Amino acid sequence: MKISTFIVATLCVVSTGCHAERRYSDYDVFYAGQPGALFKTPVNQDRSAVYANSGGGGIYTDVQATIGGKPVKIQVGSNYLSINRKRYRFAQAAIFPGEHVTELYPNAADIFIAQRAGNVPPLLCLEGHGNGSGEADRYQQVYLLVDPLGRKGRKPEFLHLPSLLSSCRAVLKTADDRIAFPKNDYLVDERQGTRVGLLVSYFTYEHGSFMPTNDTIRLRFVSPDNPFQFSRQDE
Repeated sequence: MKISTFIVATLCVVSTGCHAERRYSDYDVFYAGQPGALFKTPVNQDRSAVYANSGGGGIYTDVQATIGGKPVKIQVGSNYLSINRKRYRFAQAAIFPGEHVTELYPNAADIFIAQRAGNVPPLLCLEGHGNGSGEADRYQQVYLLVDPLGRKGRKPEFLHLPSLLSSCRAVLKTADDRIAFPKNDYLVDERQGTRVGLLVSYFTYEHGSFMPTNDTIRLRFVSPDNPFQFSRQDE
């Protein structure tokens, strides 16, 4: 998903004039360009520094960062995230319906931090790949920790977000100061039996439940069944 975007000019038609359609080949770039996007660049980390838990508990990485002006120590294991030694196991997250938890590679995972924005508290997002074959590269394990330091008596919320063609960069702040993130579903041409686009439907997490915001974006693939080059259908 790290290929750069490109712009292609469409044919000029005398009756309508010329226009340019922006095509993407990078979901990260697309998501980061949406209004209210909260995460831009992952935290710098030394991916060669990998440690082993005693007793055969697997490997982990350590990352130093700052949240709200305070230094924090973040640790990522194959099945957990911890911040200042407070551990959050992936299996204990609030899991979006239809998603399932898999182990990921700690030294290949990205960590993102967003400082407080309006009424939205600080956020920590973890994004990584698990084991898989076939179309596994279309799925990201995305975990969101809301208010990770638990300020003002608030207990942090730990969420497992939708994974299909997703990213930490997909998390955004709505105009009414809510945290929203997309669930993606393929759009199918029933006659041809091909996947021709993506319906991006935004959700939020409120009162212990995932709720739709009723905001959607429709993407169309440049070629059927190839989701890695696309444009917005409503542009």
